[in-house]
Amino acid sequence: MLETPPYSERSKMTTITDSAPTNRLIKLLMMLPPPHAEDVFTPFWDQVAEDLGVRRDYVTGKISLHLRLLLDTQDPVRHRERLATYALDFFGQASDQLVTSIATEVNRGAPDDTAGRVWVQELRSAAFAVMEDCFPQERVHEAVASWVRLDH
Repeated sequence: MLETPPYSERSKMTTITDSAPTNRLIKLLMMLPPPHAEDVFTPFWDQVAEDLGVRRDYVTGKISLHLRLLLDTQDPVRHRERLATYALDFFGQASDQLVTSIATEVNRGAPDDTAGRVWVQELRSAAFAVMEDCFPQERVHEAVASWVRLDH
């Protein structure tokens, strides 16, 4: 029988990267069913794909690819940003059916889809925080300089 790790060890398990927003996004995505346990979770990922009008392997492949690349590369910023972008593309405007499916996965036995709606909002916030974190500082400095130079 597996033992549950102490709380302090469990909190360390979500420290996957050196970016808190990225870790939050990954944790939210990992609340969803694993994509390769197809016999059990195919309906969930089929619902995601149907919402988008794409194939299931496109959705699971993009998440898997960028997650793998951001964990395996020396320069993960591009893959963090891409993972955030795909997360927003796939779940940011989830249909009512998909929200219900998400709720079922993150809060089994719940009487409504509240958990799914909260999850979608949290994912939006986390993904945007990753995008903000990846935004080049040079562009921020250029923009500030441009605004400061404006004559009114």
